[in-house]
Amino acid sequence: MQSEQLLQRDVRKYDEAPEWQLPEPGAFASAKSFRDKVVMPFVNKLKSLIKNLTIQCVRLKEEVLQLKKEKKRLSDNVEFYKGKIKDMSDKTQMLQEKVDDLERVKRYVGAEQIDTIIRKVKEQERTEQQIRKYDRSYVAR
Repeated sequence: MQSEQLLQRDVRKYDEAPEWQLPEPGAFASAKSFRDKVVMPFVNKLKSLIKNLTIQCVRLKEEVLQLKKEKKRLSDNVEFYKGKIKDMSDKTQMLQEKVDDLERVKRYVGAEQIDTIIRKVKEQERTEQQIRKYDRSYVAR
């Protein structure tokens, strides 16, 4: 709303401001002198204004294109992260179900037995990992 009012005020300036009005020729002015002293400077002033407005318009068009590209990129990022959030939400839900199942097993079997089983499996995994590590280093020689 405010920019529209500023634009209307600027447009009115060209309609009403004395510097943008072509004066009437004097009583004894020849067409050539009126043209050289009044009309040509006025036309040159208009040409300069049009040139500056054209340059500004081109710059604004380029800026709009850049902003559209940036908006598209950001929209794509938002969609990508929405998908990531959905995947993580699904994964979190699945993990929560696993936690609930583990809690059920703990209640049924007992926490100490579960801890013992987990400790033994971890030891077995570490042992297997060390064996694979030694096998790889032996094969590499």
